[in-house]
Amino acid sequence: MTTTNNLIASSLKKIIIITASVIAVLLIGIFIYLKVRKSEDFEPLIKAKLQQVIKEASDSLYILNLDKIEIDVVGSKIKVHNAELLIDSTRLNQLLAEGTAPVDVYKISLSDLHIDGFNIADLLDKKNINLNALNIKNPTVEIYHPVNKRDTIFKDTATLYSRIQKSLGHFSLQDLSISNMNFIYHNIAEEKEKLTTFSNVSMRFNNIEIDSTTQFDTSRFLYAKQANIYIPGYTFRTPDSMYFLKADTLILHAAQKSIDATGLALQPRYSKQDFGKHLKFYKDRYDIKFKTASFNNIDWYNLFLGEGFTAKHAEFNNGSMEVYADKNIPPSPKSKIGNFPHQLLARLDMPVDIDTILIKNFEFTYRELNIKTQQTGAVTWTDISGQLTNVTNVPEKIAADKIVKVAAQSKLFNAGSFSAVFQFDMTKTKDGDFTLDINLGPMDGTVINPASKTLGLFEVNSLAIKKLNAHIIANSYKARSSVLFVYDDLNITALKKQEESKKLKKKKLVSFFANTFVINKSNTMNDARPEYVTYQRDPQRSFFSLIWKSLLKGITNTAS
Repeated sequence: MTTTNNLIASSLKKIIIITASVIAVLLIGIFIYLKVRKSEDFEPLIKAKLQQVIKEASDSLYILNLDKIEIDVVGSKIKVHNAELLIDSTRLNQLLAEGTAPVDVYKISLSDLHIDGFNIADLLDKKNINLNALNIKNPTVEIYHPVNKRDTIFKDTATLYSRIQKSLGHFSLQDLSISNMNFIYHNIAEEKEKLTTFSNVSMRFNNIEIDSTTQFDTSRFLYAKQANIYIPGYTFRTPDSMYFLKADTLILHAAQKSIDATGLALQPRYSKQDFGKHLKFYKDRYDIKFKTASFNNIDWYNLFLGEGFTAKHAEFNNGSMEVYADKNIPPSPKSKIGNFPHQLLARLDMPVDIDTILIKNFEFTYRELNIKTQQTGAVTWTDISGQLTNVTNVPEKIAADKIVKVAAQSKLFNAGSFSAVFQFDMTKTKDGDFTLDINLGPMDGTVINPASKTLGLFEVNSLAIKKLNAHIIANSYKARSSVLFVYDDLNITALKKQEESKKLKKKKLVSFFANTFVINKSNTMNDARPEYVTYQRDPQRSFFSLIWKSLLKGITNTAS
């Protein structure tokens, strides 16, 4: 019995060993087969499936070309080399003829694409694909806008999921990384094509889900729960070719709904001396810089649908702005009516709604080359902190609150405390209605000489400014102002330019008569009364010219 049991045990042992050996051989064989024969057997099927998805998702507009696909079934990995997404020109022409072509078309190429966590059965037999990681290297994305130039353009509201659901039920990707991407935007709206380029862009997306439950999920950014996009060295030339809009870095944080920028600037293409040579008529030259800027609580969904820019909060830090005016350039005969800040906001092509914009540690300089003196004078505001609220052109928002408010505090000529509060009425943009309140504290008036000598042809010998308060009610055509100017010990010297030396010379006799018979030496607190003045706007003059002329009229009426 024992012998029989031993024989049975021995036989079972052999069967188990043989069976295990056979299974092991089979597994090894399968493994070797899949490792060796992987691309030969699966590559055509993978290509066909991918090309089918692209064709159905694009209504046959795009063609997918793939150079080589390496498939590691055991390791659940795929490598794609030299892929291209091209436009089917025949199909595009058909869609254009039907009036259903998209406004923009795309071309995409990449050198390498690596997929991890890939299941062959998911791709070939099922409608679900679940991936661990996807790495894309050296892609180039080109957008052509607008291909469809008809007055009436078909608006495609179909989601990505609705386009691919015939071939794909659910798609998930845990991690997507894109490195060294080049982006080229071809603007072919005009006869001469304009290019916008981004280079060396990096992207990282996490927890991507594309299915019926996420196609309208506004909490996701391009179907991802987390996304970060890094753009170095952005430069954009403005349509008039007079400026570059620059940023050292742009970083988009999708989960935080924010954008951070460093080295933000609007930079003139030409120097002060050469800027006017490229103009037919006079325009101010702007030079604006910010060390950092940020936007928070951005509505990505509306932004990517092209339905507007909405943010809760924006902040600009450590900046400067210089406005340079070369008065040797002839003024334009064209009226500037309709170009106040809130009128420009109302005319924007896209809805804008920002609750609050903060400006911190800012400097502003107005610099002018005077046509009479041929010298430059400047007015400066330093230590500026400002807040803009309810910056919107959205009708529903305006119905709830019609005022765009701009409030700022600063130092005038780095001396007197200066504050200004603008209130722009967005329900009256046709006529440009706004109000302005200005307050200037005690200041030594002689600090204005760098501006007054070259721009006003007078020098302040002594002036103790006690305060300057102004309330201005204005529109596109005139301003009504109340100006209270309190001062002491006013004494000036009138100047004129010497033709030979181009230097400024004192007009002693005129100065004597002005100080003795024309100018009020003092306007004390007890005697001070506001001046009520009306100023009719020159339609060829700017928004700030209207403010300055109104203020100056009240000051000169007080002092004379």
